[in-house]
Amino acid sequence: MSGLDLVIGRLELFGARVQAGHGDTYVAQCPAHDDHNPSLVVSRGTDGRVLVHCHAGCTYEEILNTLGLESKDLMPELEEDAQELAAYSYTDENGTLLYQVVRYVPKAFRQRRPDGNGGWLWNMEGVRRVLYRLPTVLDAVKCGATIWIAEGEKDAENLMTQGVCATTPLGGAGKWRSEYADTLKGATKVVIVADADEPGRKHARVIADSLAPLVGNVGVVESPSHKDATDHLVAGLGLRDFRLTYRPGGEAPTRRVNLFSANKVRVRPVRWIWEGRMPAGALTLLAGREGGGKSSCAYDVAASLTRGVLPGCCYGHPRSVIVAATEDSWEHTIAPRLMAARAELGLVYRVEVESSEGPAEVVLPVDLDELVRVGKDVGAALFLLDPLLSRLSPGLDTHKDAEVRRALEPLVRASNQADWATVGIIHLSKAAVTDPLQMVMGSRAFPAVARSVLFVGNTPNTHRRRMLGQIKNNLGQFAPSLFFEIEGERVADTPEGPVWTSRVRWGDESTLSVPEILQGANAERLVETAFSPAIARSDLF
Repeated sequence: MSGLDLVIGRLELFGARVQAGHGDTYVAQCPAHDDHNPSLVVSRGTDGRVLVHCHAGCTYEEILNTLGLESKDLMPELEEDAQELAAYSYTDENGTLLYQVVRYVPKAFRQRRPDGNGGWLWNMEGVRRVLYRLPTVLDAVKCGATIWIAEGEKDAENLMTQGVCATTPLGGAGKWRSEYADTLKGATKVVIVADADEPGRKHARVIADSLAPLVGNVGVVESPSHKDATDHLVAGLGLRDFRLTYRPGGEAPTRRVNLFSANKVRVRPVRWIWEGRMPAGALTLLAGREGGGKSSCAYDVAASLTRGVLPGCCYGHPRSVIVAATEDSWEHTIAPRLMAARAELGLVYRVEVESSEGPAEVVLPVDLDELVRVGKDVGAALFLLDPLLSRLSPGLDTHKDAEVRRALEPLVRASNQADWATVGIIHLSKAAVTDPLQMVMGSRAFPAVARSVLFVGNTPNTHRRRMLGQIKNNLGQFAPSLFFEIEGERVADTPEGPVWTSRVRWGDESTLSVPEILQGANAERLVETAFSPAIARSDLF
């Protein structure tokens, strides 16, 4: 018997009049009070749970107690292949476990409490209800930190990845208790994230109204484009992208459109970290096949920047570089490549993230504000993502244009704020296309958002020759293509043996475009000009 059938059956046994409505919705007399006009609504939630709501004000617990039911009776039955995905622990002030909410795949939830003998009781009888992560919440109240309230443990966990204190009441929408408000008494600021549906918005307003007399500043926010906090963050949006929708005792915030004439704009020239190829304050993609030399080129350019010899706005002024790399080892690959390129290693910084739970990887846009802060401290002019895709939020669908744009736009804003060039290394897809821009892996939004796209590939009819060309430039004229070779170099001798790596040896420029080079146009000219022994690497940078 389903939970919905069980509730309807108990109501009928109780003698309540039950009337079927639209779909899985029923209207009945409430058993918890003398109800002459049916005021109880019973329905099935989107997650399969049975929802009960009395318009006369009877609480969820009062209705269930009257019917002789427990919360677990209203949960959907677990499918035979259901697997436990996560267990969210609720503790008291001292960290003692009170109960857990267990999440399953396919999506379902169960609540359990310790039985005192190392096992579990799958009910909540006599258990004190508390806010999720209560000790952290109490610490936030004491120190005046902002507290975020989400609808569900998953949303709270994802909000915490943004470096804030986040919590949730047990059971989600409609389960707020007065004792939860008492817990937050004296808090400086509370932000409630509403789910973008009517039950979610109503739930958030109930919380806000209950906290208004107890908290210094309280408001309700909502994602402008997604259903909940998790979807909002996975799409690459941040805390600042939530929209304020409600303040207790005040009118809902309004938006106002203003117009400004173009003659008020102060025009500025584009600043190029690498002249014509990598603009400051914008995103540049460096695309190419695996093993094609794109990382070698990137580290060579970075090395030239640290020595102040890279043609561009920083020429003559050595600048720092920040590198977020995952595919290559610093000890075996990245540092040796920088050494071969004669980098000032003291100006190259590897990114490490420390969280309350220990060391972590850089995730964008989560860590952007911190990156800008530390980048300004060291005077960074280049932020290198090697590769770009591995640093974006794990839940991002890299083939959906809208999601990719929402993930990259904060990165572009951060680049402009830090006034550095962000360079993202990206692989090519295996699609059989001839347009180099369409070869870039993932959504078309990657090259669309980037202001400059560089392409690394092999040249036809030439042995070992490769080229770096530009396939997009929104901010100026296309830069000439550059030919180069990858050579081996011994950079150090250690007690464990010699250290070998690769280095770039640059050749001549070419007026041929990337498509022309890839198609083998003017093959004889390619052979003659692809590489000139007279052009030494130091002559270029």
